[in-house]
Amino acid sequence: PNWRRRAGPSPLLRSMLERYKVTVEERVNLKHVHRRLQVVAKLLIVATFVEDALRVLFTFGVQQQSMEIAGWTSPALHTLLPLLSLAVQSCGALLVLASSGVGGEVGCYLLLGWCVWHPFMYGQAGNREFVLETATISGGLLILLSHLLLLRTKAPLLGGVSAAAAQEQKDRTATAHRIQAVGRVLVVSFFLYVAATKTHAWSVSLSLGPGDGPGVWGWGTRTVELLLSLLILYLCWLVVIGMKSRGVALLLAVTMFLAAVWMHPWCLFLFSSRTYTMQGVVGMEGFEVDAFTMADHHRYFFFQSMSTVGALLLLVVHGPGALSVDEQDGPIKIASEKAEA
Repeated sequence: PNWRRRAGPSPLLRSMLERYKVTVEERVNLKHVHRRLQVVAKLLIVATFVEDALRVLFTFGVQQQSMEIAGWTSPALHTLLPLLSLAVQSCGALLVLASSGVGGEVGCYLLLGWCVWHPFMYGQAGNREFVLETATISGGLLILLSHLLLLRTKAPLLGGVSAAAAQEQKDRTATAHRIQAVGRVLVVSFFLYVAATKTHAWSVSLSLGPGDGPGVWGWGTRTVELLLSLLILYLCWLVVIGMKSRGVALLLAVTMFLAAVWMHPWCLFLFSSRTYTMQGVVGMEGFEVDAFTMADHHRYFFFQSMSTVGALLLLVVHGPGALSVDEQDGPIKIASEKAEA
């Protein structure tokens, strides 16, 4: 029945939106912005892999000690595992940055394999924050891989379109959309951890009046914690089902960037001469370390966060895909994509 149909925007609202769109397009070259955002997203998502590869290269002896701390008893593995880390991460990152074809796909597969192996190699499989942030980066890599697969389906077929070739492209497109959907689920992993743990720690630190001071879990802090957790879970749900996911992903990316700058100011530790207590690293919890080691620790998690930002920006750039609420009837064309079509 007609009364059940959702009413569209009024003519006045459509006219205002059209004028706003024309004004934005006149002032900003959206085509260039979109392309630059694609580059920035790819650079950020490989940032943690490049940084970790450089750390292995320049502090190889420290990495050998890390293997011993992680529980690897063979002296040969103390050398071979860091070399594996250097080779896989550097090759994978270079392939992702240098190619938008099969080479980029191979780079994604290499880095995805590394994401699975990485927590076990460093003995961090029990560190939920570490594992879930790695899962978020894996989600971004899957979104990028999905985009690269879709680019191959759009490439013209040599020698005409045979039935077998057309079916192969159809199958590849379906696979790409499924990979994209899995990527959306994984990309919110870290924020689910934040909703479950970080909101409680932050809420309890607030001064909300009598009965709700720092360290006291009163009704005020419980209310703040509940509201924050529900907000984060709601945003994650929107990303997972692909509803308003570009805007939500952009909001989460900005929030993640600001949180990383605030929580992991690794540059500040470089100018310190004091010692610090290590927190959040399985096997080194409670250890007293020098400023350089603490800077190295925070630098790693800073670039890990930057790769999470990159993963979210890839969702902003490429959209949620066909298996989503927003694009179930086909991809939404932004201004830059229309210009290229």
